[in-house]
Amino acid sequence: MTDKRYKLGVFYGIGPDTEMLTQKFVGNLINNEEFCKACEDLEQNVKCDKCREHAKSFSNSIYYFEKVGENVPEFIEEPEEFLPKILPSVDFLMVVGIHQDLLSGLPNYLKDSGIKAVIVPIENPKWVAAGLQVQVLEEFENYGIQAAFPKPFCSLSKELNEYNKIGFHLTSKHDFIDVFIDYFKIGEPIVSFLLSKDGESIEDTCVTQSAPCGSTYYICQQLKSKYFKNGKSGNLSLNEKISKAHHAYPCNASMDQDSILKDSILHVGGYLIRNAIRRELNLEEQEGQKLVYVIK
Repeated sequence: MTDKRYKLGVFYGIGPDTEMLTQKFVGNLINNEEFCKACEDLEQNVKCDKCREHAKSFSNSIYYFEKVGENVPEFIEEPEEFLPKILPSVDFLMVVGIHQDLLSGLPNYLKDSGIKAVIVPIENPKWVAAGLQVQVLEEFENYGIQAAFPKPFCSLSKELNEYNKIGFHLTSKHDFIDVFIDYFKIGEPIVSFLLSKDGESIEDTCVTQSAPCGSTYYICQQLKSKYFKNGKSGNLSLNEKISKAHHAYPCNASMDQDSILKDSILHVGGYLIRNAIRRELNLEEQEGQKLVYVIK
């Protein structure tokens, strides 16, 4: 990785859910002391030990953070009329939950911007219809702009897989998407653990790549000093412990059934962190994406 400082811009749509999710994504990147209060605020009986204090702050990389789509008609014939008139030069643009007609106009709007890549996370099935996703991706491809449509955002990976398919989730050329992942250290969670001498509990955790919302730090924090022998963690199974923490953070992806995933986006996010942890503990990954949330 070079010492280059990459510049990130953010467009986000109207509505409290979209704004809250965007603030969480950006808050994770800024990583100030006020960002995560999950251990204290949610009374999980885990004292905060500042697990994020060594995580880098990217506050100097975020060049603008702008809401788009206020006071627009239901159907927008000329999208560029409602997109920002001035677009500062950035390397990456993150586009969260904007009006679908505005999304359709983005490739043409950005064609002469010199932007390296556009990331359009999908945390709700209503944000981007599948047909529009393919159409916009093709237009980005035609303009030579790299793009990714991760669903959920925490499925974004340098590996081509069912959540990262060229022609549906990714443009054919996507090396700058890889740079985005490596530079900001966000995407599909990657974790490592320091185990006890008997190998039966987790003494410490390290997050090398976090879910964009920051939940990976919290979930790993909840597993410290917990036994996992035979896939168990205290009185709960390891899967139940992970899903409880994933819910308590909370994950704010939609619980609505997604026609492409054949599951909810929230469940897929839980499946990804669950198997990331199981892989690191040399436990078998489990088929089936649905998780039972245990609230106690």
